[in-house]
Amino acid sequence: MRKIPQDIFEPFEQIYAVDGMFQQKMQEHLDQLVKPVGSLGHMEGLACQVAGIQKTINIEVDPAIALVYAGDHGVADEGVSQYSRDVTAQMMDAYQRQRAAISVLARQAGCSVQIIDVGVHGVWKDGNQNGTVISRKVRRGTRNFVHEPAMTDKECLQALQVGIDRAAEAVQEGYRTILLGEIGIGNTTVAAALGSALLQEAPRNVTGRGSGVDHSGWERKVQAIDETLARHMNSDLEPFEMLTRFGGLEVAAMVGTILEAARQRIIVVLDGYLTGIAALLAVRMAPNSVGYLIASHKSHEPGHQRVLAALGLWPLLDWQMRLGESSGAAMVLPLLRQSCAVSTDMATFNEAGVNSGDSFDPVDEKLLTRSTKEPYPFSLPERMAVYRAIESRRDIRHFLPDSVPDDTLARLLQAAHHAPSVGYSQPWDFTIVTDPEIKARLKDLADRERQVQSLYFDDEISAFYLRLKLEGLTEAPVVLVITADPERGGSEILGRHTMEETTLYSVACAVENLWLAARAEGLAVGWVSLFEKRHLRRVLGMPSHIEPVAVLCIGYTDHYPDEPQLKKVGWAKSESLAGLIHWQRWDTIQ
Repeated sequence: MRKIPQDIFEPFEQIYAVDGMFQQKMQEHLDQLVKPVGSLGHMEGLACQVAGIQKTINIEVDPAIALVYAGDHGVADEGVSQYSRDVTAQMMDAYQRQRAAISVLARQAGCSVQIIDVGVHGVWKDGNQNGTVISRKVRRGTRNFVHEPAMTDKECLQALQVGIDRAAEAVQEGYRTILLGEIGIGNTTVAAALGSALLQEAPRNVTGRGSGVDHSGWERKVQAIDETLARHMNSDLEPFEMLTRFGGLEVAAMVGTILEAARQRIIVVLDGYLTGIAALLAVRMAPNSVGYLIASHKSHEPGHQRVLAALGLWPLLDWQMRLGESSGAAMVLPLLRQSCAVSTDMATFNEAGVNSGDSFDPVDEKLLTRSTKEPYPFSLPERMAVYRAIESRRDIRHFLPDSVPDDTLARLLQAAHHAPSVGYSQPWDFTIVTDPEIKARLKDLADRERQVQSLYFDDEISAFYLRLKLEGLTEAPVVLVITADPERGGSEILGRHTMEETTLYSVACAVENLWLAARAEGLAVGWVSLFEKRHLRRVLGMPSHIEPVAVLCIGYTDHYPDEPQLKKVGWAKSESLAGLIHWQRWDTIQ
């Protein structure tokens, strides 16, 4: 963190990832139950995740409590909500009388509820004696972020501490699961502003109708966020700074609760859009906290799905809900309970006296064998994160001047070095170029080849081609040249006898490994292929037998497109996967 006291965040440096060994043990146990392997689908994934959190296969989610943080937002003055900020204070009476939606849903789900006022704008009368609604008010609502930061650093830290303290108290009270929720006026505008900043998405892509505003109300929301980002946003904002500028007191409290719950190895069930935003902020501050999160549902807000994808979380429900209050989290609590019950109460084949080989066909038996031998099963968030890195990888041409940290670059090279290679030959070498003079020489080589290639197109296409930005060699802080050594490992490489090019294929695998790792690290990569190999060898002093494979520009970017550049500008179109799949023979396409 920058520009803020460190002591509040120091404990969260000790947030550990969920325990992979217990996840593996749980999966092995589930595979021995009297059912086909994997037949309970995501229920098994939930059981494994909880086992990794609690470090036991005797898992339980009860007792559970819904912590609902209340706070209003100054941006409501911009006409972004159907309701005034006084409504939240009026709602407190319904919570105290336990007649609100979360009150009813929690009774049905069998969990406790507590509403915590950290920033309600209006004044409410404390009329209950059982602690259902409590005041930990930092201030009466945030400021209007269109004109000034929503909170001061001090106010934000106070709200964070409220969330930390309440999570710690819940643990002391014996709760194993926290259902997270929020209420407040203007909160979906805040969610969209933070979502736009965190995901580098256009406000129109992440802003919905919230409380049900009409189209003009939606336009006001988008305009307010656009103006705010233009005034307060820059590319190097830390998550805490985003929180103070665009966030809410209840958002800060939820971030604190998530971080403390993860530190204490407690399950956190997220509700809707704003709880997802709080989770994304927490994960940016402490990446290991993601393993403690469960997404209850995908809300009606368009930005929520993008936030869940960024977290690598799969929502259990998709019911088009947009209430908040932890309502979705309360609805999935019985599903979590059932996941635990299946893992603890079902009989194994041995206990039931069932011969698994007689009961299931050979396919199921083979699946069982493979599953029990898998050394490190991936949790659902981990699997989703891998697919997200693959699907969102882009070839980038615009780079910021910010340097790439040495430890990050080392992790990228380690990822590349873990690639598969023919005959375990590991034929790659990595040349790191940061010298501006050498990068300029590489750019000259690329420019020359670009002009030559343009001659192969007709005039109109050639002009279009020359307008495209196809490399960022002088902008990117690091240029990495990955090469293939066909002599490494000797002349006879296992698996290469009939296909000499497998050496190049191996290096291509290293390139892809590095590219996906860079995506996960928040780095951009651009592959420049406009080189004559002999010229490249000369500039970089390579031996004549070394084969240049990839020249990669690596750095940070503020221009990350939602689809490939050449597709976006109309140079090429996406091929349909269905038309590329052949069954049994090339001439058979299904």
